Amino acid sequence: MLTSQIMKKNLWIPIILILLLTSIDGFGQRWKLRRYEMDIYIGAVSFHGDIGLANKPLLNNFNGIRPSFGIIPRFMITQDIAVSLDLGYLIYGGKDEEGSSHGRNYSFNSHAFQHIIRGEYFIVGDGRSIISGAVYNRKGMVNNYNKLYLYVFAGGGGVLSKSKVKDLDNNGEEPLANPGYNNNMQYTAVFPVGGGIKFSIDPRWSFGVEIGYQFTLSDYLDGYSSAWSQYNDSYYLTSVKAIFKIRNDRNGRPLFRRLYR
Repeated sequence: MLTSQIMKKNLWIPIILILLLTSIDGFGQRWKLRRYEMDIYIGAVSFHGDIGLANKPLLNNFNGIRPSFGIIPRFMITQDIAVSLDLGYLIYGGKDEEGSSHGRNYSFNSHAFQHIIRGEYFIVGDGRSIISGAVYNRKGMVNNYNKLYLYVFAGGGGVLSKSKVKDLDNNGEEPLANPGYNNNMQYTAVFPVGGGIKFSIDPRWSFGVEIGYQFTLSDYLDGYSSAWSQYNDSYYLTSVKAIFKIRNDRNGRPLFRRLYR
C-alpha cells in the first residue's frame, strides 16, 4: 500500500512537467498565429549623385532632403527570419554649391518608385526577447508578447526615376546642350542594406524607425552624369513606420475578416 501511494504521488511530477513545457511551448509558438505584417511608413531621402555637395559628404546628407512614403508587407518565415516587399514613392533632390570648381550651378528634383524584395534577420525578436509585455486578468496571464525588436536587412529590386535638372546660372532652364544631361525616365537595379528597431504597443500594433542605404547601378538617377563622376548614384532612406500584425489560421492563410478581434 505504501509503495502504491508513493508511486501515485511521484506520478504527478512528470504530469506537471509536461503541462509546464506545453504551456511554455504554446507561448513560444504564438508568433505562428501572426505571421503577416503590414508597415506603413513616411520618410526622408538623402541622395548622393553628381549634382550636390559631393566634395562635402557630411553636408551632402542634408542637401535637398525630400519626403517619401510607402508600404512594406511582410511574412515571418521563422521567429528570426522574414521576407518583405518595399513599395515606396520617393522624392529626392539636390543643389550644387555656387562657385564650385566644376564650373556649373545646377539643381535637380526627382520622383521615383522603388520596389525591393528584402530578407530580414531579427537580432532581437520573438526568438530572442529582452523586454516582454504580458497582459493579466483575474485568472492569470492571457497574452504575452515581445515588445522590442532589432533587425537588419538586405535585398534587391528596381527603382524607376524621372528627374528634371535646372541651370541656375541660366534662369533655371534645362541644360539641354550639356552632353551629361539626360531627361529620359531611368530604370535601374537597386540593392539596399540597413537596419531598424521597432517597439510593440500591444500584440497587434508596433511603431519603428528604420534606415537603409540603397546602392544603384545607374549614374543618371539625378538626370546628370559629369566627367568627374567616379561612383554610381545612391541614397539613404530614413523612415518612421506603423506596423500592424495580421492574424492567420493554422494553414497560414491571413484572416482579414478578423483583423480587429
